[in-house]
Amino acid sequence: MRRTTIQLRQAAIVLAAVATVGLAVVPSTRSEETGGLQPLNEQQWNEAKARHLLFRAGFGNTPEEMARLHALDPRQAVDLMVDFHKQPEPKFALTIESPRPRKLVIDRAALAKLKPEERKKRLQELRKQQGDSRRNEREQFVDLREWWIRRMVESPRQLEEKLVLFWHGHFATGYRTVQSSYAMYTQNELFRKHAAGNFGQMLKGIVHDPAMLRYLDNDKNVKQHPNENLAREIMELFSLGEGNYTEQDIKGAAHALTGYGFDRRSFEFVFRANAHDEDEKTIFGRTGNWDGDDLVDLILEQPATARFIARKLFVFFVHEDPSQQTVEQLAAVLRENDYELAPMLKTLFLSQEFFAPAAMGTQIKSPVQLVVGALRSLNIKEANCTALLAATQEMGQELLQPPNVKGWDGGRAWINTNTLFSRHNFAAPLVTPATKPAGQRIPAAADVDLAMLLEDKDLQSAADIVDYLTEACLVTTISDARRQLLIELLEGDQPLPAPSEWKDQRQMVNARLVALLVAIMGMPEYQLT
Repeated sequence: MRRTTIQLRQAAIVLAAVATVGLAVVPSTRSEETGGLQPLNEQQWNEAKARHLLFRAGFGNTPEEMARLHALDPRQAVDLMVDFHKQPEPKFALTIESPRPRKLVIDRAALAKLKPEERKKRLQELRKQQGDSRRNEREQFVDLREWWIRRMVESPRQLEEKLVLFWHGHFATGYRTVQSSYAMYTQNELFRKHAAGNFGQMLKGIVHDPAMLRYLDNDKNVKQHPNENLAREIMELFSLGEGNYTEQDIKGAAHALTGYGFDRRSFEFVFRANAHDEDEKTIFGRTGNWDGDDLVDLILEQPATARFIARKLFVFFVHEDPSQQTVEQLAAVLRENDYELAPMLKTLFLSQEFFAPAAMGTQIKSPVQLVVGALRSLNIKEANCTALLAATQEMGQELLQPPNVKGWDGGRAWINTNTLFSRHNFAAPLVTPATKPAGQRIPAAADVDLAMLLEDKDLQSAADIVDYLTEACLVTTISDARRQLLIELLEGDQPLPAPSEWKDQRQMVNARLVALLVAIMGMPEYQLT
C-alpha cells in the first residue's frame, strides 16, 4: 500500500509538471476562425457542446446532468440556462443584520449626572456593546462569504451565480474599504436581482448602492467640493471604456452625483439635497439639471456603452479576442432590447462562435471555477466553505475583496509563480483530510467518500472509472497515453476490486480514487474550461 501511494504521488507530480507546460501554450483565439453569431443547429449539438455550455454558463456539472442537457435541443438548453428565474428560487439561510454602531458614542452630559460607580458601570456596558458590535460584524462577513460560495456549489440556477460573480468583478468593491457586511450583502443581492436582467436598472442601482458610494468616496461628493471618483470609474470601467468620454463629461457627472451618500448607522442610501448641485451640467454635449439617474440614461444613449458591455461579457464567457463585427452585433442586440441582458446572452450561448474550437477548452479557470467546479463535478454537497474560500484566496481570488476597482484581470493573469503550485495541488487538501500534507494551511472542504459516490454508477473496471471521472471533471478529451497512465495509477500494484467488494475495502479504495482525482485535477486539461 505504501509503495502504491508513493507511485501515485510521483505520477501526480509528473502530471503537474506536464500541466505547467500545457498552460504555457494556451492558444490565442481569433473570431474570424469561428462561425460568428449564427445559431448552432441540432445536427451540430453533441455531448461535448452540452458540457461546454454547462462549464461556461455555470461552474461544472456531473455526467448525468450533462446527459440531461444534451437530451434537449440547443435552443432549449440555452433557454434553460438563461431563463433561470423560471426555476424555483433556492433557499440558503443567511441572517445579515443592519449594522450597529461600532464607534463608542458617549453622552457625557448623561454620564456626569451618574454616581461614580454607576458611571463606571455604564462605561463598561458601552464598551461591551462596542466589542459585541465589532465581533458581530466580523462573524457576519464570514457568514456572507460562506453563504455565497455555497450558493455557487449548490444552486441549480448556475448562470445566476456565475453572473453575480461576473458583476462583482465588473462593479468591483472590497470589504476592507466598505467595512460593512450588510452593504456587501445588499450589493450582492443587487447583482443577483439584475444578473440577466436590465443593465440600465443595475447601473442605476449602483449609483444608489452604499457599498459603491463608500468604496469610491461619493459620500464625500458635495457641490462645494465635487469628488470625481465614482463619476470617472462609472464611465471608464463600468459602462463606456477609455476614449469614449471627456474630462468635461466626468466633471458634469461628478456634479450630477453630488449628495448621493448613505447613512453611516444603517448603511442605507441617502440623498442629501443640500449637498446636491442643482445647477445645469453639461454631459456628452447635453446640458440640463441632471442627477444620478439622468446620468445613467445619458450613458445608455452612448453607442460605446452597449459595445463595452457586449465585449466584456463575450470575453468572460467565450474568449479574449472577439472581432469588432461580433461585438457590434451583440451590442445591437443589447440596444434593440433596451439593455435587457437575457436576449444578448441567448444569442451568445447559441452562437457558432461560442462552440467553435477556438472557444472550447481554451479559457483558464478562475480559482473559484477550479474549486467550485471540483465539488459540482462530483455532486458533493455540504462542503466546508471555509476551506473553499481559503483555497481560492491562496490561488489569488478573494471573494468580496477584489484587488482594486478594476476587479480581477483573469485569463493568463491567474497563472504566476505565486499561484501555479497551489493551482496544481489544490485538490489534495481540499477533498479529504487523509491527503492533507504536513503544514498545509487549507482545511479539507469535504471528507469525500468517492467509493460511495461511484459504486452505483455501474463502473466495472479501472478504465470505466477513469472515463467517468475525466468526463465529470474535464471539458476536453485526453490522449490515449494520458488515459492509460491514469488507469495504471488507479490499478497500482494490483487490480482494483470490483465495486461489489468495495464495502469491505473502503479505505484502500478511497485512497486510490482520491489519488486518481488529485492527478486528474492536476492535469493541464483541468486548468482549462
